[in-house]
This record gives sequence, structure tokens and C-alpha cells, in this order.
Amino acid sequence: MQRFAIASLLLLAVGGCASIVSDNESTTYIETDPEVAKCVLHGQDFKRVVMTPDSLHLPASAAPLTVSCSADGFITTAEELDTEIDGWIFGNILLGGGIGFLIDAARDAGEQYPPRFTVVLQPETFASAEARDAWFDARKKVVEAEWQEKMAPVISRCGEENLPMHCDVELGKLREERDSDLGKIEERRERAKVAG
Repeated sequence: MQRFAIASLLLLAVGGCASIVSDNESTTYIETDPEVAKCVLHGQDFKRVVMTPDSLHLPASAAPLTVSCSADGFITTAEELDTEIDGWIFGNILLGGGIGFLIDAARDAGEQYPPRFTVVLQPETFASAEARDAWFDARKKVVEAEWQEKMAPVISRCGEENLPMHCDVELGKLREERDSDLGKIEERRERAKVAG
């Protein structure tokens, strides 16, 4: 009986821990603004067409996915949907050591898509310059908030570790990416059509 228990634990550590605490598929709720749009998701050996809003089971092996959405009166917009490390992978390392991690990596089980993903489509034409500016100003606020959220852990960690050189490089790169995203919004504002 004791040998059976030990053998079972070994099998769990070697081959099963990844399947217990994570999976190679995750569910993402795809939504758009406007509410209803046709979206084509395309990735590695993966293609799916959906009408939003919809929840999809997505394989980690297909990442990154291009999500291209279209609706009448709006410009077709494509965004990248990528995976991030599943917090459960650290549980696999604790349970199975390096073996648990390697099993997850081989199965793409240590990665998952965000639970919610939104694609905002730009109107083909704005009723006025004021309407255009209000729309783009709102987009800038959303992007700035997203970047603040991404940078917050780095800023917090840098304050605790007091590593100015390392932090300057890391934060500098993040700020460059943020400024690039904000610059793209301004470029789109300049090209946007206004009625009349």
C-alpha cells in the first residue's frame, strides 16, 4: 500500500502536475465598441470568425493572435491578443520542481489569455471636430491608464530595491512603448475624417 502511494506521488510529480493546476486553453470574452462587430481571430494553426460579444476557448499554442474587427460605419481595426504567464505555473514549480515547469512549457500550459479583451473601432467619419477630439481624448485616457497599470509594479519594485540604473532602463523602455502608442493615436486623429 505504501509503495502504491509513493508511486502515485512520483507519477503526479513527473507527469500530472501541469494538468492539475493549469491548462493549455483559456477562455476570453471578446467585446467591441460598437457592441456588435465581426471579428476574425488568426494565429498559429488557428482561425476563428465570431460576432461580438462572445466567449471563446483559445489555445495558448496559437498565440499571439491577431483580432481584426469590422462593423458598418467603422474602420476595420486589428489588435494583438497575446498570452501571459499563468500564476499557477509557480504552483507547478513548487509541486514538481523543474519537471513541472518543463511539462507546462512543452504543453504551453503555463500561459493564458486575459479573461476579457476589447477592440475599439474608430468611426469612419466624425460629425464634427469636437466629436473627433472627444473620441481620441477618451482613447488616450484609456491607453495612459493601461500603461500606468503596467508600469506600477516596476515603479514599486524599483522603490523597494533601490536599483536606479536597472530601473531607469526598464522604465525608459516602457515609457518609449507608451509614447509610441500615444503617438499612434495622434496620427490617427490627424487622419480622421470630419463631416462637412
